Order: sequence, then structure tokens, then C-alpha cells
Amino acid sequence: MAFPRDLATLETGHAAGVAWSPFGPSGGGPRWNGAARDEGATDAMPKLGVAAIPWIALFVFAPVIGEQIKLPGLERLIWACADLAALVFLVLRRDLAATLFGSRLLLLTWPLLAIVSALWSLTPGLSAYYGLQLLATIVAGIAMRTTMGLSRIIRIVFLGLLFAQILSAILTVAAPSLTRGMNGDWAGIYSHKNVLGSMASLQILCAACLFLQGWNRLLTAVGFGLALALLVATHSATALVAAMVGLAPLAAIFAWRQGKHVTGFCLGLVIALAGIGIVVLAARGADISASLLSDLGKDRTLTGRTILWQFGLDQFWREPLIGVGYRAYWDSPLTTAAYLHFVTKQKLWFFHNNFIDAVVAFGIVGLIVFTVTFLDMGRRVIAHFARSSGYVEAWPILFMSQLCVLICLECPLFINHGLHQLLFAALLPVMGSGDVAGRMIHGRAAFRA
Repeated sequence: MAFPRDLATLETGHAAGVAWSPFGPSGGGPRWNGAARDEGATDAMPKLGVAAIPWIALFVFAPVIGEQIKLPGLERLIWACADLAALVFLVLRRDLAATLFGSRLLLLTWPLLAIVSALWSLTPGLSAYYGLQLLATIVAGIAMRTTMGLSRIIRIVFLGLLFAQILSAILTVAAPSLTRGMNGDWAGIYSHKNVLGSMASLQILCAACLFLQGWNRLLTAVGFGLALALLVATHSATALVAAMVGLAPLAAIFAWRQGKHVTGFCLGLVIALAGIGIVVLAARGADISASLLSDLGKDRTLTGRTILWQFGLDQFWREPLIGVGYRAYWDSPLTTAAYLHFVTKQKLWFFHNNFIDAVVAFGIVGLIVFTVTFLDMGRRVIAHFARSSGYVEAWPILFMSQLCVLICLECPLFINHGLHQLLFAALLPVMGSGDVAGRMIHGRAAFRA
């Protein structure tokens, strides 16, 4: 079976696609011709097809704790299938090595560092095992981008999360005792309100981009409204801020695409609001932070996060160079994890901060690797958007903006079996030898002109 390949880096919009085979280049020639069109031209977006169904199922069930919906072990089965698909992809794709060591070289250092950390880890077997799962998650993301393309990925995420959110709403009405916290916070089919909030904020970004692109606007508007309602029902301040920060670049992109007069007006409005903000900050002084936290339903410890961070930093200073190994802190009896669980009265397995998780696992080396990879991914996503500036191509920028919040308050990256980690690996287009040659020819032609 052949799938159109995403070549958005070569033309504007959703222009091109050639036959792709899981066994390598097939020489099939163009499948459909997508001349550049305006953002409302939905016929330029390829159909999903049957091959999208397993990916949609992944986004429906992978974040779910099976016991919550009386299907124990469901999430393990789903991720096992994803790992198997990644292994098959790794075996069948002859050019995957060039992809991994070319466009994904920095990202590949994450699972390699995780696996190598077994040499000094407090739990060597588990670190190697989780590192291999991290590698499989990244390869699965690359496989998704290669087989589906960016425009399909956004619709897959949208449809998967829409189905999950409908199930969450139904389950909350049918069994509120299973899906609501002590304060009435909604968790839906997920284990915690923050998971539902995170999925809802991601859905908001997908729905907004698809609506502006012109794809099934009634459905995307309904999806946006449902996601917003569920986000509010979770009372998750982190997810709310992540959604707002994620949408901010879309507002700027929308204004920019309307022309210089609208852009100038919006820029003036932003400057005016910034001036008002400076006056308010000067008037209220130190009280502004406490007031803001109170408005978001948070205390000065950010719902206990600062306590977690202190535990993590204490552990970092014990092993500052190379850490204790990938996820070893949480599984080893030699760390303070048991005391942390006692203090917080929660069975946690991350520090609610990606930077602290990185330094605890890998020391200062992990912090450098994580930060450089994240910044490089942001640079390349922006460069890709500059070459093809449709609303769908803007989605990776929105996703990265949202991640800027989540990596500081949650732990969405550098983690095995995580949907955000899978999408992070799927952000960049796959560049084969033919793509590189085409871009070289295009560059020479532009230089001569």
C-alpha cells in the first residue's frame, strides 16, 4: 500500500505528494497535484484513508488508564502495538537511518543517552528498557510523519481527541463519582484532571488551525467548543495557560496574513496593552504575582510543585555530572523518592518540570542535551513555516509554544510512551535524498535568477 508523502518543505501550502512505500522509494510519481491555494481550499488537503484509523485509536486510548474505564492494561496494549509498528517501520524502511542520523540526529541523542545511562544507573535494567521504549516512541513519531504527512497528523489528533472528549463527557454524566475530583474537577476517561486539560488544550490548537484552514468548519468549531468547555471544567490552570500561550502565535499569524494595515493595528494594540500592563505592575508591585496565582487557583507552591522541585534539585547536587540514570530516581530504593511520596501523599513519577527531570537523570549533560534539542527544534519549525506559511504549517509553532509552558510545569518530553513526545518527533518533515536534490536544484535556480 502506498501513501502520499509530505513534501510541504518544497512548495507552499499542501502542494505535493508522491507515492510512498514502506519498503522504500517506489518511483511511483505524483499522486495528486496541489498548486498553491488560499487557506480555504480544503481540496488541497489529502484524504485520511483507512491507514489513519490505527493512529486515531492511539490518540483516543493511549493516555487512558485502562482501570479507569474497566479495561485493565488497555494503554499498555496500545503502546505495545505502537512499539511494534515502530519496529516494523525500522526494519522495512531502508532509508530510515538517513532520516534518524540526518534530520533527527539531535533528537536521537535522547534515547541513546537514556540507554547508555544504564552503565551508571541505579536501576540499569529499567533504564535500558525505558530507553528502548523512548526510542520506539520517537521512531513511531517519524513513521507517523512519513506515512501521514503534517495535514493528516493534525486531523488524526483532532479526530482522536474529539472521540476521547465525547467519551469523557458521557462518562462524567453517567458516572460522576469516577470522573470528578473532590473539588468537582473533571478528569473524564483519564486518570487526572491535568491529563484531560492537557489533551483539551492540544485539541484547541488543532481545531483552531483546521478551522482557519477551512477543513470541515462546523466539526472543528464543535470540537473547539467542546475542548474549551472541558478545559474549563478541569480547573487546570496549567492547561489553561498552555492553551493561551499556544494560541498566541496563531493570532499574530492571522493578523500578518490579513495585510499590513491589520498587522499595524494589532501591533499598536499590543504595544498599548503592554504599556497598561507596565503601569499595573508598577502600581501593584509584589502583590501582582500572588494575585495572579490566586486568580489561577494556585498557591505560592504552585500546588506543591516547588516542593517537588526542591527534592529534584537536592538529588541533582548529589550527582551533578551524569545523574542517577534514566527514570532511576523513581524506581531505586537508594533515592529520596519514597520520602517524596510520603510528603506529597501522591505516587508521582516525575518532577513536574522537564529540566529538573533531565538533570536528575543525566546531570548537567542531560540539561544541555535537552535544552539544545528543544531550541533547535523550535528554530527548524519556524524555518519550515517560513517556507510554507499555511495555517496547518503554523500548528507546529503553536505546539512548541504550548510545550514551553508544559515543560516548565509538567513533563511532556524526554519520556517513553508519551503522546507529546510522539508528536514532538513528528514535527519535522522527512527529507530523503530526492528531497535534498530537489532543494539544491531550486536553490541554484534562485541564485541564477
